[in-house]
Amino acid sequence: MKFKLNLQTIVHFLDSLVSLTALVVFLGVVGYGIYGIWDSSQVYAAADSSRYLEYKPTTEDRLSFEELRKINPDVFGWITIYGTNIDYPLLKCRSNDDYINTDVFGQYSLSGAIFLDYSNDTSFGDFESIIYGHHMDQDKMFGNIDKFAERDFFDTHKYGNLFYDGIDHGLEIFSYIECDAYDNSIYGNYEAVEKRNEFLSNIKSYSKYYRDINADKDDHLVLLSTCDYSYTNGRMLIIARINDETYEDSFSKK
Repeated sequence: MKFKLNLQTIVHFLDSLVSLTALVVFLGVVGYGIYGIWDSSQVYAAADSSRYLEYKPTTEDRLSFEELRKINPDVFGWITIYGTNIDYPLLKCRSNDDYINTDVFGQYSLSGAIFLDYSNDTSFGDFESIIYGHHMDQDKMFGNIDKFAERDFFDTHKYGNLFYDGIDHGLEIFSYIECDAYDNSIYGNYEAVEKRNEFLSNIKSYSKYYRDINADKDDHLVLLSTCDYSYTNGRMLIIARINDETYEDSFSKK
C-alpha cells in the first residue's frame, strides 16, 4: 500500500511537471510573438517618412535640412513622389552597401535609407541616375512603387520633386518597369551619348506602362529601384525625367 501511494505521488508529480513545462513553453511562445510584433513595429516606425519631415527643405527655410546634413554629411538631397509615402532624405556614400541597413542618422536599421548609386553624380549631371530603397510593407520606404503596377495609379501619379544643390526640380514620371536586377538593358551603363537612344528604346520596350514625354538623349533621368519579391532577383522601377520646372502637388491636403 505504501509502495502504491508513492507511485501515485510520483505520477502526480510528473503530470504536474509536464503541465508546468507546457505552460512555460506556451508563455515563451506568446512572449516571443509579442516581442516579434513589437520589433516589427519598431522597424516600420523607423522607416516612416514622418520621422524625417521636420528636416525637409522648404522654400522659406533651409535650416532644418542643413541641421540634418550636420548630423550626417552623406545627406545631399530630398525626394518626393506626389500621392505616395515616398518623401525622404536622399543619401550617397562610397558603396551601395552602406545604407542598406543603416538609417539617415547613421544608426543600424533593417529599413535602411533611400540612397543614390555610388557611381552617380549628386548634382544629377548623369544621363541616368539610380536611387534605391527597400520594398517594405505598410507603404514605407519604396513600398509604394508596386502601386504603379496598377494602370489607374500610373495614369494619375505623374509628378514628384527632387531637391539637390539647394534647388527644387520637377520629376516627370513616364515609365513603370519590372525586370531582373542583373539585366544590363536597364541597369547597364548608358552614359555614352551614342548609347543613350538605345537605353530610351529599352525603357519603352520593357515598360509595363509608358507615357510618351518625348524624352531624348540630352535629358537627365532618374530610376527609382526596389525589390520585386514575386521572383528571384526581381526589381520594379519607376523612371522619371528631371526638369527645371517644378510641379504642384495635387494630392496635398494643404
